[in-house]
Amino acid sequence: MQFTDFKLSKELIKAIHSCNYSEPTQIQQKAIEHILKKRDIQAIAPTGTGKTAAFCLPIINNILTQKYQDTNLKALILVPTKELALQIYENIQQYTKYTSIKSEVIYGGAKMSAQITKLQNHIDILVATTGRLSEHLKQKTISLRNLEVLVLDEADTMLDMGFINEIDLVLSKIEYKPQILLFSATLGQSIKKLSDKILNKAVCINVDKEQKATHKINQGVYYISKIQKNELLSFIIARAYKDRFIVFTRTKQGAKEVYQYLKDYDISVICLHGDLTQGARLKAIKEFKQNKAQVLVATDISARGIDIDSLEYVINYDIPNSVDDYIHRIGRTGRAGKTGNAISLISPSEIYSLKVIERKLNLKFKELYEDGFNSDLKDKIKSPKIVIKKEEKRKVKGAFGNKKKGPKKKKYATKRDRSV
Repeated sequence: MQFTDFKLSKELIKAIHSCNYSEPTQIQQKAIEHILKKRDIQAIAPTGTGKTAAFCLPIINNILTQKYQDTNLKALILVPTKELALQIYENIQQYTKYTSIKSEVIYGGAKMSAQITKLQNHIDILVATTGRLSEHLKQKTISLRNLEVLVLDEADTMLDMGFINEIDLVLSKIEYKPQILLFSATLGQSIKKLSDKILNKAVCINVDKEQKATHKINQGVYYISKIQKNELLSFIIARAYKDRFIVFTRTKQGAKEVYQYLKDYDISVICLHGDLTQGARLKAIKEFKQNKAQVLVATDISARGIDIDSLEYVINYDIPNSVDDYIHRIGRTGRAGKTGNAISLISPSEIYSLKVIERKLNLKFKELYEDGFNSDLKDKIKSPKIVIKKEEKRKVKGAFGNKKKGPKKKKYATKRDRSV
């Protein structure tokens, strides 16, 4: 299949060629045609599969090929983090460079006054973080009344971050039912509940089952004592001195400590965590993308949505708290069909969490060994028994465990025909 098979506008095809896109990815093949027909979408796709183009290209094409009675905002793309908002905005700028479509981005940490000035101008597509958009809605500096398309990207992350009330606020400000596109890397009960609540006769797309989401990523574990993690980490990085790494820690303090250790050993390293200012975070990401450092040490939330080309390694310095976090972490490598490597450093207290991830992903991690680094540690530790919780055993009939009483859907006014 080629992008021309979708009968996109000539301006959009020209932009696609300038981006050097050869052919549509799997998520693009399955989603674009339905979005062009203005269908609601629930799409589950691993990171690095081309989700941004999957929803941006058809949205842009629909704006180009239709005429509207008003000049109000037509498409809103809601995301959890500033970094992801800027990344999507940059992509939209590339896709619309041969058109007159106007786009903007707003996020927390920037001056409200400057954003209010932006919002007073004509905007076709707005990319926004959930928290900052809710602030503008409360101050009535933006109107979503006649919104045509609402995209929730990385919806699972937004829910994990506790943004459900902000999402409800956004929906309450839309008068007529928009086309809603819900994209997520994982499918859990919270996503199912949200889908049942806001989508109407949605097309469900799952380009890869959870247990297959990592098939192009070599995954291995070192069983190592906690006090030896830093030494092993520096050894792995030094050995692969031509490759680049993202090292994930659970906490900001952990990220700072690992960063300082690697820096003291003259390893080129950048740190990314929530205590940094917005300018410092953007500078860190930009420098790592420009290959000015070999290693990026980051916490989970701060690294969500970061797209790094040809990243060879992800290292879990600490095992994450959930399967979803694990999938998001290792999704930074092995992107766009390339092969990647994910290594977890597992101390005795983390073995239980590792076994839970193995069971839920239905895979077995490869055991890795290095001389002098507790190669026999695993054999000295009793493998923990995985206890399946009662709620995991119970067969759930619907998203809320009750087929008769589903979630209340927002009642919209009858959609008028806004095209001429």
